[in-house]
Amino acid sequence: MREWLMKRTNMFAVRPLSGDGEQVLRDLLDASAALWNEINYQRLMRYNDEDGFGGDVWDADTG
Repeated sequence: MREWLMKRTNMFAVRPLSGDGEQVLRDLLDASAALWNEINYQRLMRYNDEDGFGGDVWDADTG
């Protein structure tokens, strides 16, 4: 039996309408990547907690 995995990926295409819009878009994407990295780091720390793991890593407190 083949097991199907759900992908947690959203894909979309965007294009800036001006030179200023391109910089805003780049800043937004940079901030989004930084936020994603921080969330995943917090989840990893919760998962690797020495006191044991109870609950769901998706419920990690990210402030």
